[in-house]
Amino acid sequence: MPLTVPEDDLRELEQHVRAALAAGDPRGLTVLGYGEVTLVLALETARGAFACKRLPVFGGRERFEAYGRTLTRYTDRLSAAGVHVAETALWHTGLPFGKIVGYCVQETLPVKRLVSHLLHTEDRAWAEDFFARFLDTVHGAVSPVLGLDAQASNWIDLDGDLVYLDVTSPLMRDARGRELLDVRLFFTSLPWILRDAVRIAVAKSIFDKFYTPRGVVLDFLGNLHKERLDALVPAFLEQANARITPALTAGEVAAYYKGDASMWELIQRLRKADRAWHLKVLRRPYPFLLPPDADR
Repeated sequence: MPLTVPEDDLRELEQHVRAALAAGDPRGLTVLGYGEVTLVLALETARGAFACKRLPVFGGRERFEAYGRTLTRYTDRLSAAGVHVAETALWHTGLPFGKIVGYCVQETLPVKRLVSHLLHTEDRAWAEDFFARFLDTVHGAVSPVLGLDAQASNWIDLDGDLVYLDVTSPLMRDARGRELLDVRLFFTSLPWILRDAVRIAVAKSIFDKFYTPRGVVLDFLGNLHKERLDALVPAFLEQANARITPALTAGEVAAYYKGDASMWELIQRLRKADRAWHLKVLRRPYPFLLPPDADR
């Protein structure tokens, strides 16, 4: 049965978001999590609880509809490749000057079943069993034209079934290796004068890793450092290297994480500078709610 989107409640949520943007303060919103570009908000309704991921603002309907087609194609292709994707609905509402804001909406799933949480609370046997299932999923799905951002916080384990949550950046490429995602859209939180330069400089390094099983596993293991789960890396490396060539090393994982963290810290500093410019010089609201500083 298709997910029923609570239209009126989402409109009210968006009004609260706009008030928070005008105030430059997320208080009054229940933030479930911050992505590198977007944030996830909790929405409690008479029809249930939802996790609502607010997308960057689209310049017009054509751009929004193109994103919607790409999102649908991505979830269909992941499902066909054996990935259990959390049911996701796309909702939107209009903004002034023909712009559109969209939300990816999912029913709220039990936070204690997030893999990033379970890896802290379950024993080593559970962790190794999870990682075997994870490797099966990654090797069955990932290809040069179909990618996966598979860090631990993007999965939930429901009775032994791994469910994938984060589909808001559809990772697909055409036969020539070009992203089908509207990449420019996801750099709109940077100062406009730097967007193209930063996109050209870092987009390839951001996306390339998601299109090979080795790159996906490297990213997963690197992000265990962020989750304070790096004690699991040696055992996971042993499992991964039984299936991956060339073999990954603990040094490579640590170096990868350090480089990735440095890149996102730079992007965050640029966003903060842009926010200061909007608020103090232009005297107008900054159109994004930035995450707090991460302890990377």
